[in-house]
Amino acid sequence: MPRSARKRPKKTPDAKAQGAGRIETKSRIRITRRQAALTLVALSLAYAFLAGFHTNSDPDMGWHMATGRYVVQHHVVPHTDILSYTSPGAEWIYPPFAGVLFYGIHSIAGYAGLTWFCALTLMVMVACLLPRPSSPECIQAAILAIFAIPILAHRIVPRPDLFSHLLFAVFLVVLWRFQHSKGANEGPWMSRSQLWLLPVLMALWVNLHPGFVAGVAAIGAYLLLESVELLFPARRTATMERLRRAWLPIAATLAATMINPFGYRNFPVAMGLAGLHPADPAKVEINITELETVPLSFRSLAAVLDWRNPDSSFWWLAIIAVVVVALALWRRRYGAAVLMAAALYAGFQRYRYNGLFAIVVVVVGAAVLTDALRRREETGDEAKAERSRPLDPRIAIVVLAVCLLTCVRSIDLMSSRSYILTTSGMLFGAGESSMFPERAADFIFHEHLPGNIFQAYNLGGFSAWRLGPTYPDFIDGRGVSPAVSNEYWDVIHSMPDSWTWQAEAAHRGINVVFLSLARNGGLGIPNLNSVCQGHMFRPVYMDEVSIVLLRDSPENRPWLDRLQLDCRTHQFTPPGTASRAELADFYANAGSIEFVLGRLDEARWALSRSAALAPEDPGVHLALAQVYISQQQPGAAEREFKTALSLRRDQEVVWYSTARFYVLYQRYAEALPLALTAAKVAPHPARAYELVGEIDLALHNNQEALEDFDRAEEAAASVYPGRERQNPSLYSEIAEGRATAYARLGDLNRAAEYQQEANRARGR
Repeated sequence: MPRSARKRPKKTPDAKAQGAGRIETKSRIRITRRQAALTLVALSLAYAFLAGFHTNSDPDMGWHMATGRYVVQHHVVPHTDILSYTSPGAEWIYPPFAGVLFYGIHSIAGYAGLTWFCALTLMVMVACLLPRPSSPECIQAAILAIFAIPILAHRIVPRPDLFSHLLFAVFLVVLWRFQHSKGANEGPWMSRSQLWLLPVLMALWVNLHPGFVAGVAAIGAYLLLESVELLFPARRTATMERLRRAWLPIAATLAATMINPFGYRNFPVAMGLAGLHPADPAKVEINITELETVPLSFRSLAAVLDWRNPDSSFWWLAIIAVVVVALALWRRRYGAAVLMAAALYAGFQRYRYNGLFAIVVVVVGAAVLTDALRRREETGDEAKAERSRPLDPRIAIVVLAVCLLTCVRSIDLMSSRSYILTTSGMLFGAGESSMFPERAADFIFHEHLPGNIFQAYNLGGFSAWRLGPTYPDFIDGRGVSPAVSNEYWDVIHSMPDSWTWQAEAAHRGINVVFLSLARNGGLGIPNLNSVCQGHMFRPVYMDEVSIVLLRDSPENRPWLDRLQLDCRTHQFTPPGTASRAELADFYANAGSIEFVLGRLDEARWALSRSAALAPEDPGVHLALAQVYISQQQPGAAEREFKTALSLRRDQEVVWYSTARFYVLYQRYAEALPLALTAAKVAPHPARAYELVGEIDLALHNNQEALEDFDRAEEAAASVYPGRERQNPSLYSEIAEGRATAYARLGDLNRAAEYQQEANRARGR
């Protein structure tokens, strides 16, 4: 039969229904743009909440709440230092009302309330950054927001900086969307009434945090974008119309910056805290890590490849920002290109600006990426149809990968893995970090210890909150007086029974010493053995995170006879109810203290217990390695060092400690590449370069050693400009290494000069 004469079999109704069912089933497994947007929005909001839901560990939280308590109790805004006994009456200008809010939350719901507040704030901020799910930008914005959340989580903690990031996000979103409107009736975001939110928010902002200057910068960015638009004749009319509608709300917003208790004096203080003008080199102050630059190094590449590490998000966003700048230039969106480039530059210039940079990437990056992906402008009907069409397979793969990444990171947060790996002092859940010595504070109050308290700098904020106003603090994170900062470093680096301590105790009426022993920023400053064996101050309380000492004097004999303890035999009691992660942290702290005190068997047991509970903590493996070295078990120590390296290859301390181990056993050829890697991954490689210099000296590479010491001093100067008091041991070791190198090279005069310099540094 000819092919043309063949008749196709007629489909029965059942066959048609089955075919339709197959088509419907096939379409059902393909996700639409709207479905993808809704999924990503839900994931990003959930991830934001989880990232913000952790124990409070910020050291400055305390003095903010102490200031808020003072305002509530005295009904006055302080203009001078009211927290310390070393700087009474010194001018202090800082908006206090964020502290009032935190104090109020704590009064109602305790530290758990602060955790919930921060988690919900982070979730609200992400919601502000995301457009509606029907928007063509929603998928891109949600993906970028997921990358930005780990960066923003570092900023959304119980400190006023939280409000600067939240309000900057609102400012940028309102101004950006208004600037991209084409008419007055394009929806609720496009009307001028939205701009009238800004002066109201600025009046709040200027009384919450000095970061209100970021809002002024957002307005400047908006005006820059409009100025660029004026260069294009076709866009000029619409631009002038927007400026006509915007000038009055913007003027009101700028005027609102003066609605604060300090008036115009708020501005220079805000500029200084933002790092926008250089500090007086004649003043020696506490180093503010947040104002340091983000170094480009080998560590950057390692972070990019470590997809499970939330800290890699900054580098991913930096790469995306570069792509956004290129796309914006290609699409002739010059204002967006300039804004994105400026935000990228600021993000590298100051750690403090990382969060603001991430916000700009989400808002501006999503718009530019969407514009680059769209081939043409869509009408309303076309846009609606596009939302219901299946996603492009390539975009679907990206969406799926981001969803999987978010789920893995969320699990890491809920299991506390992310916090354990970084030894951050935080854990997943509500409340206060175990690194804060609450039991020691209760002890001081319960025993009514007399006199002024000298506390470590990292306990300053905590002391102001928990012990004040009954016991004002010696120094806290505000760094009110540079002279007191210098005084603090001179004392803390002196031996406990030295003349410096005696003179300071007499001058300041110091009767109690309160020090942190927590692994996070406490243990070893000063040396615990020297503290425990001192005669001027005797230990009367110790737990796994703190120690309290009382001055040995006749007036204090009733307390000393009853409370004095022996550090060599003092036992640490684990908490009765604690999670697995909390117990691991307890044993890690206790074992570290026992190691410093020379109680090696006890230290080994406690650290092994911690490693069994939290095997992914590199700090525990490093501490165990040190115990094995002291017990003359180099094989076991090397095994622990290698385990730590397998867990965190981007941490300087892991490479540095392992290199030190090989130097100890004179395995210099193995130590050198490790020390060089430590210098590459270190944000501040002064110590690593000093160790490289030591190794080169051991290998008789004297000229290379001098170059290493030069690099170490240069790196130290970038962190401690004129601040040798903060790290005298580093400067003494650099000087001594140079003395040895010059002596070997036959330059005895310079060798003697540097040896004298080393002796002076050690004598501080």
